[in-house]
Amino acid sequence: MNAMTDTRIARRSLLASGLFVAFATGAARGQTTTQAPGAPVGVAPGAPTGPTPTNLIDPPHVGVDGLLAIGADGRCQVLTSKTEFGQGIRASLAQIAAEELDLPYAMVEVPFPDTDRMPDHGLTGGSVTLQVVGPRVRRAAATARSALARMGAERLGVRPDAVETVDGAVRVAAEPARSVPYAELVGGKRFELPIDPAAQVKDPANWKVAGRDVPRPDVLDKVTGGGDFIHNVRLPGMLHARVLHAPRIGAVPKAVDESSIAGVPGARVVRKNNLLAVVAEREWNAVRAARELKVEWTDGTPIPPMAEVYDAARKARVVRADTTVNRGDPAAALPTAARRLEAEYRFGVQTHGTIGPSCAVAQYENGRLTVHSGSQAPFDVRKQAAHILGLPAEAVRVVYHHSSGCFGRNGLEDATAECAALAMELAPRPVRLQWMRHDEHGSEPKGPPVVMQLKGGVTPEGRIAAWESEGWVPHSTMNLVRTTAAEMLGADDGPPGSGNWHANSNPPYDGIAAARTVMHRISETPFRPSWIRTPGRLQNCFAVESFADELAAAAGKDPVAFRLEHLSDPRGRAVIEAAARAANWQSRPSPAGGQGGTVKRGRGVAYIRYDNTRTYVGCVMAAEVDTGTGAVRVTDCWLAQDCGQVINPDGVRLQAEGCVIQTVSRTLGEEIRWEGNAITTLDWASYPLLAFPQVPRIEVVVLDRPEQPMWGAGEPAVAVISAAIGNAVFDATGVRLREVPFTPDRVKAALATG
Repeated sequence: MNAMTDTRIARRSLLASGLFVAFATGAARGQTTTQAPGAPVGVAPGAPTGPTPTNLIDPPHVGVDGLLAIGADGRCQVLTSKTEFGQGIRASLAQIAAEELDLPYAMVEVPFPDTDRMPDHGLTGGSVTLQVVGPRVRRAAATARSALARMGAERLGVRPDAVETVDGAVRVAAEPARSVPYAELVGGKRFELPIDPAAQVKDPANWKVAGRDVPRPDVLDKVTGGGDFIHNVRLPGMLHARVLHAPRIGAVPKAVDESSIAGVPGARVVRKNNLLAVVAEREWNAVRAARELKVEWTDGTPIPPMAEVYDAARKARVVRADTTVNRGDPAAALPTAARRLEAEYRFGVQTHGTIGPSCAVAQYENGRLTVHSGSQAPFDVRKQAAHILGLPAEAVRVVYHHSSGCFGRNGLEDATAECAALAMELAPRPVRLQWMRHDEHGSEPKGPPVVMQLKGGVTPEGRIAAWESEGWVPHSTMNLVRTTAAEMLGADDGPPGSGNWHANSNPPYDGIAAARTVMHRISETPFRPSWIRTPGRLQNCFAVESFADELAAAAGKDPVAFRLEHLSDPRGRAVIEAAARAANWQSRPSPAGGQGGTVKRGRGVAYIRYDNTRTYVGCVMAAEVDTGTGAVRVTDCWLAQDCGQVINPDGVRLQAEGCVIQTVSRTLGEEIRWEGNAITTLDWASYPLLAFPQVPRIEVVVLDRPEQPMWGAGEPAVAVISAAIGNAVFDATGVRLREVPFTPDRVKAALATG
């Protein structure tokens, strides 16, 4: 066996099917990090551009002390509202601070967010933590290092230029034995300094901590389920609660028979408006009471049948339309094309699949509400709780703890808001609210249905003559998704965000002279729409890169060569070429065809520049299609990623692996189903995740650009996976799959119709 195979078996033996935890194994996975060649790295003229996302609320008055704290023992804490839920930011931010402060990595930690202590850097999402917080931490640490050097020089009685900082101490360069540790200079005290925007940061060529693989501080807790998980939080005198969620969309309690739980010791009903819950001293009794309480529900709100959900999206009221590219005159150019194509691509409704159901603990005492939550957005949770409960924001404190699977706006915010409302009713006793599996699958907000229609054509020479596309996506889908608590209480929980569902809806190729894309933001979807890992970019890239492949086939061109012919950005070309090289791509027009037997094999390629402004990803996937059963199996993935300056190479590779595994699962089988207005996929049997025997071999090539800004790695690789798999299926069979997930029934239907 090769090293990669050995590593895969070892990882499979650690965890049960469906739970993916990544940890450092280095080059044994056959993965590489290379410093990208010194070719021009700017955006090519005419390449797609857009606003650089910030996702950052960093008040100007936040100085060094708002980001860094050096304790009496000389250890440093990095303070941020950004949360760690598996993406490795506690390691990367600690590396940045350790590097600029000349501290050992083991002397720096990133504590969990606490809205009473941390600055508001916005929610954790969009792969922007390192992009926007990393430079702030670097400048703050560099400012602190300069100040420490001045303090040390004064203490040691030498000129400032006579000292150096090494391993958490200031020492006289010519007399290393003369030194003073940071703990004696500022330990336990504040710097009282603004962050100096001109602070001299280190040259990456001289890095000792950043830019290298380091152990992550959260791996043991992730593997064992121990440590500071929200599910493990216990407070003295705590009550256990279960909220009864409606079995149908829009239903509310019509009648409640409280006597039906009289036989459950200590259990009682708590009801406020349509928020219906049971509480008990022991958790098992709360579970029993929730099962046994007799409730009559209203019929709820009708929603479109599954077969009509995409038509309903196209007919929904449009709140606004975003034109994401408008270049040339595609309407005039399209009729002149030698070959013209039209296609519609659809992406189904999905749930987050959080392994451990959502949980929260809350207590209202002495006019103050303290909430313990695993939410990715502690300050947004504070804002929503204040809105719902009529409290000033400063009267709400949110303390973060690990959750067990997130990657988007799942049920954590809902459970937290419900728990906060119950804590107000049951004050001053603390309340622990634990959702059940059917609550998580049935009541959390969903990744919404997305549909995109495309038209295009190619010239006799095989170039794209024109591109026209339009899509239908939800309007309010980011940050402040309306909570279940607000709905049940009839309360306001703040204005919704607008979402990023338009992102990457336009083709990423500047070689298309005539292109226009319009994304219609619709007023409603059947379920509360939510951001789920790589919202919009995954769905849109699936359509865009699948259609680009269709145009390549119409032109009789190799899919890799076709993309390169239409792309001038050297960094974009580099990731496509690197992925193709890793896969040993053999140039050919697609599809390959000509295979005997029922199992067909093919390869597909896809490319993205995330948000058209940052991380580049090129990907080749290999897949097998059983034409008898319709089953698709992804066997291999070769992925190249350029996220600029790399802080933790292994962290980038691990994030890419997670992106691949989760999205293969989403592409091949994950889909919410419903009958009438009732969700029927309420457990893991009806909503299965990818099992370990189905995990493909993965090779990740990281293109490191030390002199460039750092960009995120937690989401971009997700975006290319569905398209690359679909293109591999076409390469194998000559049949296009235009609706995710690629279930066996859909594959067989596509094969039957050709």
